Amino acid sequence: MVESAASNSKGDQFAVSLVTPWIKGTMDIDESFLRIDMPNTVLFGMLPAGKSKDSTPLSGVTNVYTSNSYKIGAIILGALIVLLGLSMIGSSIVGALIFILIGVAIFGSGIKTTFSYERSGIARSIDVPFFEANHVRKFEEKVLARIQGFQDDRNVRMKTQKSMAQSQENAQAIVDAVKGQPGEPSQQNQPAAGSMAFCPNCGEGLGPGAKFCTHCGTKIV
Repeated sequence: MVESAASNSKGDQFAVSLVTPWIKGTMDIDESFLRIDMPNTVLFGMLPAGKSKDSTPLSGVTNVYTSNSYKIGAIILGALIVLLGLSMIGSSIVGALIFILIGVAIFGSGIKTTFSYERSGIARSIDVPFFEANHVRKFEEKVLARIQGFQDDRNVRMKTQKSMAQSQENAQAIVDAVKGQPGEPSQQNQPAAGSMAFCPNCGEGLGPGAKFCTHCGTKIV
């Protein structure tokens, strides 16, 4: 079943077939995701059938590139059909034109522009007709710029978080240093005024709770 790739997305739309250029899919990039919604193709890539959808977080996109490819089998087959059509011109112009058009379509389907990206190390590729080459390259530049911006923002956030963590550590170190500085002993560690006792006989200082003077042996009442 051939599906129209009409989409409500505001992303870039791309034809997937030389024969049905009006049937298009969508590739889109925003602040967080790369989104793909493109028809698959059958019969040497001439007819769209089914869809391929994917939403990839920008953090998972590791590589993006565009390339051109040539499918020799389709190119040779298309050229042979064109030659067959040319040989039929003398006998049936209509038949010759049909063969020539089919041959040209197959020949053109053998020339592909491919948009590729890697998702966590797994390569994914989207083939489009050769006439979409410039459009695909512009989309590639857009994706690369968005990924670069995403990476820059993430680096800034990481540096900010690291700076804040370092500032907190420095502040805590200062607080700990202030708490650890020697200062005036607290009132809990100071003896209360007048709490020092003395022997009534020899005047020697007495320890807390002493019952006898350790100097003269006088009993302390």
